[in-house]
Amino acid sequence: MSVVILVRHGETEGNIQRVWHGAQDAPLTARGVNQVAATARRIQVLVVEYPIDAFYVSPLPRAKSTAAAIADALGRDAVVYPDLREFDLGDWEGRTFQDLAETEKLWEHWSTDPYFAPPNGESPRSFSRRAMRAVEELVQRHPQETILIVTHSGVVTQVLANWLGDGPDDWQRWEPENCAISILANEGNGWRGVEVNGIDHLLPGLVRPEVAANYTT
Repeated sequence: MSVVILVRHGETEGNIQRVWHGAQDAPLTARGVNQVAATARRIQVLVVEYPIDAFYVSPLPRAKSTAAAIADALGRDAVVYPDLREFDLGDWEGRTFQDLAETEKLWEHWSTDPYFAPPNGESPRSFSRRAMRAVEELVQRHPQETILIVTHSGVVTQVLANWLGDGPDDWQRWEPENCAISILANEGNGWRGVEVNGIDHLLPGLVRPEVAANYTT
């Protein structure tokens, strides 16, 4: 059986400020640091059932900081895999979601053209191809093994949308919270979600209050 465990990085200042910082970085918040510690403890429990054969991480510091805590808990280092990095918005990086919506009409563009890319940035379709190629290469590299991947919301949503949903344009309903965990398994007849965007290990105090209020297991 092939197993892929996906972990989104801990909360950053950019997440709080609703700033697009895909290829850029921002420090973890205090809550993000605590999320990471709780996630490392959760992974320690998971490895009893799913012993980790391979451990990979995005090259961006927020993901590497998250992976470092997990690495300490597991006693093994993560391997940096460049194509696990977040969606790169090019010249529009560092701007708020509201500004991108109002000034650039970004989501309007994407709703009609998934090949639209900002200057020097990626389009949704090119990002999806890159993210899926990366994860599928790792699965091929480690057949019938368990792979732990620490990455970003964009990568997680694409994997879930493509493996469990209706394809790359189905990404919005799969967005994970910071440090959410997904466990995907394939016994030869397609991928299934054992756990999808799980945050039980973060409740009640390590998620946004509105998320905790609406969360059901």
